[in-house]
Amino acid sequence: MTLSNSPLRVLVKTYANGLLDRTQYLEIRSQLLRKLSSSGHISHEDLQNFLKIHQDTENNETRSRYSASDWVIIILGVMAASTLVYIFLA
Repeated sequence: MTLSNSPLRVLVKTYANGLLDRTQYLEIRSQLLRKLSSSGHISHEDLQNFLKIHQDTENNETRSRYSASDWVIIILGVMAASTLVYIFLA
């Protein structure tokens, strides 16, 4: 593995290209450095695994969070749809 394609350098390039935000970058970097200190080496597979794990947790978090304003908009939409159905069928 050369210096130009090390997993840490790939992570930095991913962050620089805007594919990760700062929090994601710091968390993945700390996980890679923790693995490096415990096992003595890291691979591209380790980076891919950490990226995949982090993307899966991000997707799960965004699906389950609705704010109060989101629920108000949903309820108003359902009410508007039911009103239109009542008008057209009456």
